[in-house]
Formats: sequence, C-alpha cells, structure tokens
Amino acid sequence: MVIWGARNRKREGLWQSWVAAVLLLGLAVPVQADIYRWVDDDGTVHYSSTPQPETSQRERRIYDSEGRMREILPAPMSAEERAQAAAEREQAERDLEATQRARQDRAAREQQLRRAYASLDEIEELRERRERSIAGNIQRSEAQEKTLLRERERIRRQLDGANEGSPLADRYRAELEELDARIARERQYRRGQRDRLSAIHERLDLDRRDFQQLVMNGRE
Repeated sequence: MVIWGARNRKREGLWQSWVAAVLLLGLAVPVQADIYRWVDDDGTVHYSSTPQPETSQRERRIYDSEGRMREILPAPMSAEERAQAAAEREQAERDLEATQRARQDRAAREQQLRRAYASLDEIEELRERRERSIAGNIQRSEAQEKTLLRERERIRRQLDGANEGSPLADRYRAELEELDARIARERQYRRGQRDRLSAIHERLDLDRRDFQQLVMNGRE
C-alpha cells in the first residue's frame, strides 16, 4: 500500500508539472498573432510574424491567425513621391488660405456696399450728380480759356505795333508767356476732369455690379 501511494503521488506530481508547462506555452503564444505577407524586390513572397524589412519598396498585407486579410499597408513612398506630396499639401494650404481670404473680402465688400447705397437707383443718382459737377467744371474752364485767348490776341496786336527791342515790347512778350502758361493749365485741368469722370464711371459700374451680385443676389 505504501508503494502504491508513492507511485500515485509521483504520477500526480508529473501531471501537475505537465499542465503547468502547457499553460505557460499557451501564455507565450498569442492567440490572435498577425501574419505578415510581403513581396521583396525580387518578387519572392514571404510570410512571417514580424513586419517586412524597411528596405522593401512593396506593399504589405497583414493576415490574422485564421488566414483572413486584415489590412493592406501601401508601399513606402520614394523621395520624389514624398516631395510631390509635400508640394501638393502646401498648394492645398495656399488654396485654402486664398479661399478664406476671398470669403472675407466678399463679406467686407458687401458690408461696404450696404453702408454706401440703399439701392441701384441711388448709385445712378450719384453718377448723375458727379457728371453734372464735372461737366460744370469743364464748361467754366472752357469759358476761362476763351477769355484768355481773347486777351492773348489783344496783347499780340499790341506787340506787333511796339518797337522791336523797346521795354514795352519786352513787357508784352512776358504777358504773352504768362497767358500761354495759363491757357495750358486750363487745358490740363480739363483733361484731369475728364479722367476723373472716367474713373468715377468705372468705380460706379463696379459698385453697381457688386451691389447686384452681393446685396441683391443677382436680382435686377
């Protein structure tokens, strides 16, 4: 009986040791370990429990322990591809900034037009007022030039009757030079007024177009 008991105890100890070893092995091997499939640069297919070497330039496929493909990792980009991707990102950022600035400028322009005008008719009324004002300035300048031309003709006749080289003749010549300068200034003034009127028309045309698009949403 003693021998049987000793044998049983020995057998039980061996059984416990075997169970413990099995449990330790089960803990050491992951139940859901990933399997990596990759193809090297020579076209050879590899399967492993670790990722492919970083030097490979091909895509990687990751499988689970049951053989189902879980993920595809694309091949790493080349230096040229990384540079192109960086350039595309920078361009996208610039485009986004430009879009945001355009949106802000549009909102600011709309607010400006709303403060300046109540309707399209108000824009045309302002145009008519500016046209009348500038037309009046041009007419007054033309009348002034006619007066200066008459005075110039009178002095010219006096110069023709004066003795050449006399102090009176020198005075007439100085007066003619002054009159010529004043006539030139009047003509330059009228050119400036016409340029101003052209700029006013251009600005009011722009205001009318933007007012219709931004404030009235394209309505007439």
